Order: sequence, then C-alpha cells, then structure tokens
Amino acid sequence: LDRRRNYIDISKTEESLTAMTKIKERKGVNTPSKDELWAQLQEIQKQELAAMKEEKQNLEAEKKAMENFKADPSDIISINAGGQVTIQAHRGTLCLVKDSKFSHMFSGRWEDSCARDEHGCVFLDHDPEMIQLIVNHLRAKKIEDPTDPVLPPTISKDKSKSFHILLKYFGLEEFFYGEGSDLPSDLPSDLQPVAATSSYITTSHEEGKHRVCRGGNVNSFSFLGFSPALDGERSYFWKCNIVTLRNEDWLFLGLICNQNPSQNSYSDSTSFGWASSTQHYIAGIDTRGDGWTKFEQGEVLYFRLQDHVLTMHSTLKNLSFSIPNIPNDPCIHFNLYHNNTVVELEPLSMLEKSEAGW
Repeated sequence: LDRRRNYIDISKTEESLTAMTKIKERKGVNTPSKDELWAQLQEIQKQELAAMKEEKQNLEAEKKAMENFKADPSDIISINAGGQVTIQAHRGTLCLVKDSKFSHMFSGRWEDSCARDEHGCVFLDHDPEMIQLIVNHLRAKKIEDPTDPVLPPTISKDKSKSFHILLKYFGLEEFFYGEGSDLPSDLPSDLQPVAATSSYITTSHEEGKHRVCRGGNVNSFSFLGFSPALDGERSYFWKCNIVTLRNEDWLFLGLICNQNPSQNSYSDSTSFGWASSTQHYIAGIDTRGDGWTKFEQGEVLYFRLQDHVLTMHSTLKNLSFSIPNIPNDPCIHFNLYHNNTVVELEPLSMLEKSEAGW
C-alpha cells in the first residue's frame, strides 16, 4: 500500500495536472485550477487505496479459511485412471507429498474443479499403470520403516520417460527419485583417466563425458584406468557408449584394483568385468558361462557398483549380468585391442537408473 501511495503521489501528481490542463485547453473547456485537479486526484487515490485494502482483507480471509480447512484424511477417494481402472485410496495417502500438485488435487479444497466421471470418481486422463504405480508407492512410503527405505517403483523401458514426465507434472519426481533426478549421479566429480599402457590410447573430456580412442596401426592390448578409486561404502552408477567397434573386435569393460597393471590388465588378479567373445573375468580368470556374448557397436552399457557387486546392464540386449565380491577401492577399467575403437564414459542419470530397475 505504501509503495502504491508513493507511486500515485510522486509519479502522477505533476504530470497528471499538466496533462489534464493541456487536454482541457485543447478542447476549449474551462480549465480547473490546480487545487481542483489535486482534489480529484486525491479522491481517485482514496478510492484505489480503499479497493486495495478490501482486496487485502479478502485475501487474508481466504488464506485463513484455507488454513482452517481440514478434510478428513481417512476419506476414501475414488480415481478413474484413464477410463480403464478405478483406484481407491485414503485422502491422507494421496496428499502425502505436501505442496505438490498431486496433493492439492485431493486436498479437498478444490473438489469442484476436479474432472469427474458419471459415477463421481475423480478422472485422471493418464496411463492407468502409471497412476497405479504412483498410488502404490505413496501407500508404501506412508508406512515406511526408516531403517528399510522403500525403493522407487520400476517401470518398463518404453514407458520410463513418460513416467518421469508425469511425476514432474504432479510435483512428485523429487519425492520418488530424490533431488536432481534428471541429473547425472554418483561418479566422482574429479574422475580422470590415468596409467594408459599404450601411446595409442588418447582421451578427451567434454560436458561430463570421457571419450577414449584407440588409434595406431598395430593391434595390441592397451590398458586404461580411471582415478580416483571408488569408495566401497558408496554406490556408483555409470554408462559406457560403444561408439566404434568393428564386428569381431575385442574390448574389455570393468573394474580393477591394481592401478599399474601390465598391458594384459584384464587378466590381473584384481580385474573384474566382461570382454568380447563371451569372456567374463573374475579376479583375472575367464570364467564364461553367465550368458554374456559380446559388445557391439552402438551398444550402451549401464554399470552399477553397490554392496561389492558389479552389475552391467545392456540396453541393446535388455539383459543384466553381475559379479559379486568386488574388493575395496576398485577403479573403472578399460582394455582396448583394435585400432579405431572408441568408447565413451559418463555418469548415469536417475532416469537411466530407473530404466535398468535400479
């Protein structure tokens, strides 16, 4: 109110008096005195201030009414999801995430604005599977044991992106997947390539992505590790994009604890991972037999190190493979044999973690 008063007193007074006087003169009308004009402006100001005061009182009354409004959390709400499924849940469950759009919809304050079907159910024009996942997760979180946190729901890869878009629309994405769910997660920010055993290996780094190229004209095993080592008490997630790899070319992706191995690093006793031609290395020994086949050009591999278990998920094959008993403080580890092989390493986003069921 004070700002508005100052605006009227300072900005309008002289300019308005002058302008009104000129208009009157041009029209040949008797020009009121400045005192008369000033009185008119004061009356306008008085009316505007009264209107503003009334508006403020109305807002405060509405705010107080909203604060005093308490819908019964035990009310049973019926939801028609996409015209296919009817879901019932307590109001308190649906309003678990305060200040979210989803909570506001079912708070009881906006009942009249919700679209409803012929049976009076709240109609949500969204994929019924996704709505069911949201409600089920809210139910689980409502009775969650803090010592045993409820994991986010998993959804098929073809619906994963749409599910995250829907969560963001309802204001639930952070509640489901944590803060910054659309950002890369869980790789050391100072990760750097180190200890390449071949001058044929070149690396570059741009926008959070490490690009590793195997050049030269001679094929030979070439080790590349990444520092710092990964803390055994944390969980880490990353992905490798195989940009270039000829049909039968050899490639190893995994972990190693020895940061100064020989060029045959894949066979080091601290090496764990997978290589082309069905090779599956545990402590440097090719065990095979876990169903792994080979890497392919264009393939994207998701990796997770958690509770001393290394897991690799192939998005191309839609298959996952795991190696248990990973020692403490391993490093991400590549070994490239053929020239013109290109692999990229970057953090895994929360969305991609969800796609892998992690």
